[in-house]
Amino acid sequence: MVPPETDESPLQILPDFLVAAIVLAAAAGGLQRVLDLPAGVMVLALVAYAAMALMVWRQRGNRPLTPADRVTMGRGLLVMLLIGLLPSAGALPAEPALPFALGITAVLLDALDGWVARRLDCATAAGARFDMELDAVLLLVLTLWIFQLGLAGVWVLAIGAWRYGFILAGRWRPSLRQPLPASQRRRIVCGIQAISLAVFLAPGFPALWVPPLAAALLVLLSYSFIVDIIALWRLPDH
Repeated sequence: MVPPETDESPLQILPDFLVAAIVLAAAAGGLQRVLDLPAGVMVLALVAYAAMALMVWRQRGNRPLTPADRVTMGRGLLVMLLIGLLPSAGALPAEPALPFALGITAVLLDALDGWVARRLDCATAAGARFDMELDAVLLLVLTLWIFQLGLAGVWVLAIGAWRYGFILAGRWRPSLRQPLPASQRRRIVCGIQAISLAVFLAPGFPALWVPPLAAALLVLLSYSFIVDIIALWRLPDH
Protein backbone atom coordinates (compact mmCIF):
# COMPACT_ATOMS: atom_id res chain seq x y z
CA MET A 1 0.00 0.00 0.00
CA VAL A 2 2.98 2.33 0.27
CA PRO A 3 3.38 4.44 -2.91
CA PRO A 4 6.29 3.39 -5.10
CA GLU A 5 9.58 5.14 -4.49
CA THR A 6 9.70 6.92 -7.81
CA ASP A 7 9.85 10.48 -9.03
CA GLU A 8 8.89 9.74 -12.65
CA SER A 9 6.03 12.22 -12.49
CA PRO A 10 6.75 15.45 -10.61
CA LEU A 11 3.01 15.99 -10.10
CA GLN A 12 2.06 12.78 -8.27
CA ILE A 13 1.49 14.54 -4.95
CA LEU A 14 -0.23 17.58 -6.47
CA PRO A 15 -3.81 16.15 -6.47
CA ASP A 16 -3.56 15.50 -2.72
CA PHE A 17 -2.43 19.06 -2.11
CA LEU A 18 -5.10 20.57 -4.37
CA VAL A 19 -7.97 18.59 -2.85
CA ALA A 20 -6.84 19.53 0.68
CA ALA A 21 -6.53 23.21 -0.29
CA ILE A 22 -10.02 23.24 -1.81
CA VAL A 23 -11.53 21.59 1.29
CA LEU A 24 -9.74 24.05 3.58
CA ALA A 25 -10.78 27.08 1.52
CA ALA A 26 -14.40 25.90 1.49
CA ALA A 27 -14.41 25.28 5.25
CA ALA A 28 -12.74 28.60 6.07
CA GLY A 29 -15.03 30.47 3.67
CA GLY A 30 -18.09 28.81 5.17
CA LEU A 31 -17.05 29.74 8.71
CA GLN A 32 -16.38 33.32 7.62
CA ARG A 33 -19.85 33.60 6.13
CA VAL A 34 -21.78 31.85 8.91
CA LEU A 35 -19.98 33.58 11.78
CA ASP A 36 -19.49 36.90 9.96
CA LEU A 37 -15.72 36.82 10.46
CA PRO A 38 -13.03 38.83 8.61
CA ALA A 39 -11.72 37.54 5.29
CA GLY A 40 -8.32 37.11 6.91
CA VAL A 41 -9.50 33.80 8.36
CA MET A 42 -9.22 32.09 4.98
CA VAL A 43 -6.01 33.89 4.06
CA LEU A 44 -4.20 32.95 7.26
CA ALA A 45 -5.47 29.36 7.13
CA LEU A 46 -4.25 28.96 3.54
CA VAL A 47 -0.87 30.53 4.31
CA ALA A 48 -0.43 28.10 7.22
CA TYR A 49 -1.54 25.26 4.92
CA ALA A 50 1.04 26.26 2.30
CA ALA A 51 3.76 26.00 4.97
CA MET A 52 2.48 22.56 5.99
CA ALA A 53 2.28 21.38 2.38
CA LEU A 54 5.85 22.56 1.75
CA MET A 55 7.05 20.59 4.78
CA VAL A 56 5.24 17.46 3.58
CA TRP A 57 6.61 17.84 0.05
CA ARG A 58 10.17 18.22 1.37
CA GLN A 59 9.75 15.04 3.40
CA ARG A 60 8.00 12.91 0.77
CA GLY A 61 9.24 14.33 -2.51
CA ASN A 62 6.75 13.90 -5.36
CA ARG A 63 5.21 10.63 -4.14
CA PRO A 64 1.46 10.74 -3.43
CA LEU A 65 0.21 10.52 0.13
CA THR A 66 -0.66 7.16 1.66
CA PRO A 67 -4.14 6.58 3.15
CA ALA A 68 -2.66 7.18 6.61
CA ASP A 69 -1.04 10.41 5.41
CA ARG A 70 -4.41 11.58 4.12
CA VAL A 71 -5.92 11.09 7.57
CA THR A 72 -3.04 13.11 9.00
CA MET A 73 -3.63 15.75 6.35
CA GLY A 74 -7.27 15.90 7.43
CA ARG A 75 -6.12 16.54 10.98
CA GLY A 76 -3.81 19.18 9.60
CA LEU A 77 -6.70 21.01 7.95
CA LEU A 78 -8.43 21.24 11.34
CA VAL A 79 -5.25 22.71 12.82
CA MET A 80 -4.99 25.18 9.93
CA LEU A 81 -8.56 26.30 10.63
CA LEU A 82 -7.64 26.86 14.28
CA ILE A 83 -4.69 28.98 13.13
CA GLY A 84 -6.86 30.99 10.73
CA LEU A 85 -9.45 31.67 13.44
CA LEU A 86 -6.95 32.79 16.09
CA PRO A 87 -6.95 36.54 15.26
CA SER A 88 -10.77 36.46 15.28
CA ALA A 89 -11.07 34.88 18.73
CA GLY A 90 -12.53 38.12 20.10
CA ALA A 91 -15.35 38.00 17.54
CA LEU A 92 -16.52 34.58 18.73
CA PRO A 93 -19.08 34.04 21.53
CA ALA A 94 -17.96 34.34 25.15
CA GLU A 95 -17.46 30.57 25.46
CA PRO A 96 -16.79 29.51 21.86
CA ALA A 97 -17.50 25.88 21.06
CA LEU A 98 -15.73 26.03 17.68
CA PRO A 99 -12.07 25.93 18.81
CA PHE A 100 -12.93 23.10 21.22
CA ALA A 101 -14.70 21.13 18.49
CA LEU A 102 -11.85 21.57 16.01
CA GLY A 103 -9.18 20.87 18.63
CA ILE A 104 -10.71 17.76 20.18
CA THR A 105 -11.48 16.31 16.73
CA ALA A 106 -7.87 16.84 15.65
CA VAL A 107 -6.68 15.17 18.86
CA LEU A 108 -8.99 12.15 18.56
CA LEU A 109 -8.11 11.61 14.90
CA ASP A 110 -4.48 11.14 15.99
CA ALA A 111 -5.31 7.52 16.82
CA LEU A 112 -6.92 6.93 13.43
CA ASP A 113 -3.94 7.61 11.18
CA GLY A 114 -1.81 5.09 13.09
CA TRP A 115 -4.58 2.50 12.88
CA VAL A 116 -4.94 3.07 9.14
CA ALA A 117 -1.15 2.79 8.67
CA ARG A 118 -1.10 -0.57 10.45
CA ARG A 119 -4.31 -1.86 8.91
CA LEU A 120 -3.34 -1.04 5.32
CA ASP A 121 0.39 -1.63 5.81
CA CYS A 122 1.24 1.86 4.59
CA ALA A 123 3.42 3.14 7.43
CA THR A 124 6.40 5.23 6.30
CA ALA A 125 9.12 7.20 8.06
CA ALA A 126 7.91 10.36 6.31
CA GLY A 127 4.36 9.70 7.49
CA ALA A 128 5.51 9.23 11.09
CA ARG A 129 7.49 12.49 10.87
CA PHE A 130 4.47 14.32 9.42
CA ASP A 131 2.31 13.05 12.28
CA MET A 132 4.88 14.05 14.92
CA GLU A 133 5.38 17.56 13.55
CA LEU A 134 1.63 18.09 13.31
CA ASP A 135 1.23 17.02 16.95
CA ALA A 136 3.80 19.66 17.93
CA VAL A 137 2.01 22.36 15.95
CA LEU A 138 -1.33 21.35 17.46
CA LEU A 139 0.02 21.72 21.01
CA LEU A 140 1.36 25.18 20.19
CA VAL A 141 -1.91 26.28 18.57
CA LEU A 142 -4.00 25.01 21.48
CA THR A 143 -1.84 26.95 23.94
CA LEU A 144 -2.22 30.05 21.77
CA TRP A 145 -5.99 29.66 21.97
CA ILE A 146 -5.85 29.23 25.75
CA PHE A 147 -3.80 32.41 26.04
CA GLN A 148 -5.92 34.31 23.51
CA LEU A 149 -9.11 33.49 25.43
CA GLY A 150 -7.55 34.65 28.69
CA LEU A 151 -7.67 31.23 30.33
CA ALA A 152 -3.97 31.31 31.33
CA GLY A 153 -1.02 33.68 31.16
CA VAL A 154 1.62 33.86 28.47
CA TRP A 155 3.62 31.19 30.32
CA VAL A 156 1.21 28.56 28.96
CA LEU A 157 2.87 28.98 25.55
CA ALA A 158 5.91 27.19 27.01
CA ILE A 159 3.97 23.93 26.60
CA GLY A 160 3.78 24.43 22.86
CA ALA A 161 7.28 25.93 22.64
CA TRP A 162 9.13 23.05 24.32
CA ARG A 163 9.51 21.06 21.10
CA TYR A 164 10.90 24.01 19.18
CA GLY A 165 13.26 24.97 21.99
CA PHE A 166 14.54 21.41 21.91
CA ILE A 167 15.18 21.68 18.17
CA LEU A 168 17.02 24.98 18.61
CA ALA A 169 19.15 23.47 21.37
CA GLY A 170 20.18 20.77 18.92
CA ARG A 171 21.89 23.41 16.79
CA TRP A 172 24.18 24.17 19.72
CA ARG A 173 24.55 20.59 20.99
CA PRO A 174 24.67 18.15 18.02
CA SER A 175 24.03 15.10 20.22
CA LEU A 176 20.49 16.41 20.79
CA ARG A 177 19.79 15.92 17.09
CA GLN A 178 20.31 12.17 17.27
CA PRO A 179 17.15 10.03 16.87
CA LEU A 180 15.43 8.88 20.02
CA PRO A 181 14.14 5.32 20.45
CA ALA A 182 10.38 4.82 20.55
CA SER A 183 9.03 5.62 24.00
CA GLN A 184 5.68 4.77 25.55
CA ARG A 185 6.31 7.49 28.13
CA ARG A 186 6.70 10.08 25.37
CA ARG A 187 3.51 8.98 23.60
CA ILE A 188 1.46 9.00 26.81
CA VAL A 189 2.71 12.43 27.86
CA CYS A 190 1.99 13.88 24.42
CA GLY A 191 -1.51 12.39 24.45
CA ILE A 192 -2.24 13.80 27.90
CA GLN A 193 -1.07 17.24 26.79
CA ALA A 194 -3.21 17.32 23.64
CA ILE A 195 -6.41 15.98 25.20
CA SER A 196 -6.13 18.22 28.26
CA LEU A 197 -5.40 21.40 26.29
CA ALA A 198 -8.38 20.74 24.02
CA VAL A 199 -10.67 20.06 27.00
CA PHE A 200 -9.62 23.37 28.58
CA LEU A 201 -11.33 25.05 25.61
CA ALA A 202 -14.63 23.23 26.17
CA PRO A 203 -17.58 25.56 26.89
CA GLY A 204 -18.42 25.33 30.57
CA PHE A 205 -15.00 24.08 31.64
CA PRO A 206 -14.15 25.95 34.89
CA ALA A 207 -11.75 28.75 33.96
CA LEU A 208 -10.22 28.74 37.45
CA TRP A 209 -9.02 25.18 36.93
CA VAL A 210 -7.08 25.96 33.77
CA PRO A 211 -3.96 27.70 35.21
CA PRO A 212 -3.13 25.04 37.86
CA LEU A 213 -3.88 22.16 35.50
CA ALA A 214 -1.89 23.76 32.69
CA ALA A 215 1.01 24.28 35.11
CA ALA A 216 0.88 20.57 35.97
CA LEU A 217 0.95 19.76 32.24
CA LEU A 218 4.00 21.98 31.80
CA VAL A 219 5.81 20.23 34.65
CA LEU A 220 4.96 16.80 33.18
CA LEU A 221 6.09 17.78 29.70
CA SER A 222 9.26 19.39 31.04
CA TYR A 223 10.08 16.18 32.90
CA SER A 224 9.65 14.14 29.71
CA PHE A 225 11.88 16.45 27.67
CA ILE A 226 14.52 16.63 30.41
CA VAL A 227 14.71 12.82 30.52
CA ASP A 228 15.39 12.77 26.77
CA ILE A 229 17.86 15.66 26.95
CA ILE A 230 19.89 13.94 29.68
CA ALA A 231 19.97 10.71 27.66
CA LEU A 232 21.10 12.48 24.48
CA TRP A 233 23.50 14.83 26.25
CA ARG A 234 25.64 11.90 27.36
CA LEU A 235 26.10 10.74 23.77
CA PRO A 236 29.19 11.92 21.87
CA ASP A 237 28.70 14.68 19.31
CA HIS A 238 29.12 13.65 15.68
